[in-house]
Amino acid sequence: MPFKTAIKWIHRLVTVSLLALVIGFLWLNHQPSQQKSDELQRVYKLSDSVWLYMTVNNQGGATVPTIYRYYLSGEISGNDADVIHQLAMKHPVIEGTGTITTASMDTNGEVKITYSGKVISIQDNISNLRFSVTP
Repeated sequence: MPFKTAIKWIHRLVTVSLLALVIGFLWLNHQPSQQKSDELQRVYKLSDSVWLYMTVNNQGGATVPTIYRYYLSGEISGNDADVIHQLAMKHPVIEGTGTITTASMDTNGEVKITYSGKVISIQDNISNLRFSVTP
């Protein structure tokens, strides 16, 4: 009888330890949305229906570079906080530490973007978009 009781208690202890380990792992690896601390820097009208929004995030401190995010969207009305909130639900077209040197729409309705600098990510499933990236 004492052997069965000891096995039950060891099983409970191992189960609780594993549960605490999994919860601790999830808590330590949870990363909040990085876009929540973005600030709207510029807005460019490329056409009547396409706007280019530029946000900046310099909350990384001395060891993390300033990140710029560029979004293509229709016109978003409201104050800067409203625009940032709506942009946070979208994926940026380009995310990086560089700048867009030119952005325009051609006669075919394609958006042409020339970007200079380090690219962190490029959204590749946007139709009617041409990129030119220079290091």
